[in-house]
Amino acid sequence: MQKVVSVDDLAVIIKYRKSMKNIYLKVEKNADVVVSAPPRTPNYVIKKLIQENIDEIRERRYNILKNGHIIKCFVTGEKHFIFGRNFELEVRLGTKNEVILSNERLVLVIKNKEQNREQIIINYLRKVLYNKALEFINKHEKIMGVHAEQLRIKKMKTRWGTCNIEAKRIWINYELVKFPIECLEHIVVHELTHLLETNHTPRFYELLGKYYPNFRENDKLIKEFSKKLVGG
Repeated sequence: MQKVVSVDDLAVIIKYRKSMKNIYLKVEKNADVVVSAPPRTPNYVIKKLIQENIDEIRERRYNILKNGHIIKCFVTGEKHFIFGRNFELEVRLGTKNEVILSNERLVLVIKNKEQNREQIIINYLRKVLYNKALEFINKHEKIMGVHAEQLRIKKMKTRWGTCNIEAKRIWINYELVKFPIECLEHIVVHELTHLLETNHTPRFYELLGKYYPNFRENDKLIKEFSKKLVGG
């Protein structure tokens, strides 16, 4: 369960967790102010916590927003990164919901102004990411002598990808659709390497270096591009 409360000029998202015994305050990468708290925590306790830290919260939000993290509204003229390139969004009215990607423009066609624009674009980009990841899987399976049974896409907070060894199932972080295409290929090869070596042992990195020699340079690219996206 969650709700939103106002503290001065801040909108604070409160997430109630049954397993929690303490209150945690965080400014997310998108500049949202989030408090995780046990159920039935009084509002005044949470507001007091915000007030005590309000200067630090404002500074953190200011730095995120100033350095380039823009809260997306999905309107014409907005910029969106797709595989490392910045596309300008154009919103049009049409007979059906669809997304068209061409040159430097991302065109969103909606049936009416009440459509969930963000979800339409996410659904489209999820398919784009899936197809490109599958292309890389098919390419490297033949080279590496492995086979992944399933590919899935989801948003992950701390990982770019995961591999379920027993099910031979690979998960790719949805956020990689924003990064340069070589970042996706690197993560695909990384996860396929787990089908040859389960843990991050010296042998794992020896194999990864064999099949994707630029993985160290690509680690740096991912970190630098992450800063570009979130202004951190």
